[in-house]
Amino acid sequence: MKSNPNILVVIIFFLTFLIHFSLWKFVFHLDEIIIVKFYLFLSVMFMMMITMIILINRVVPEFLGLAVIGLILLKFGLMYLIRNKLHFETIPGYKFHFVVPYFVLTTLLTYYAIRLINHDKKQ
Repeated sequence: MKSNPNILVVIIFFLTFLIHFSLWKFVFHLDEIIIVKFYLFLSVMFMMMITMIILINRVVPEFLGLAVIGLILLKFGLMYLIRNKLHFETIPGYKFHFVVPYFVLTTLLTYYAIRLINHDKKQ
């Protein structure tokens, strides 16, 4: 049975959120509003980027790899801008809490793009 990359990406995303939220709430005893806002932002950005990757793959599939690099740079810039809104610096160990989910979602985005590229090569 072949696994659907969409389902795999969603499951890994929610597992990342559940593990991180559990650590945030029960181990570090921090305010859950910040982490929920952060993951809400990441979720919206992730879905927008997946949508952009699908659209780019339909229109100009030969530039999909370059588009993924550009989207990752855009995501990095937006993360830099939002860090002041969420007051990351007030949280102890904030680099661990916000860099790890960023890289997990960037990895999932890259995995999804690779699956699309490989699927196009087979056809």
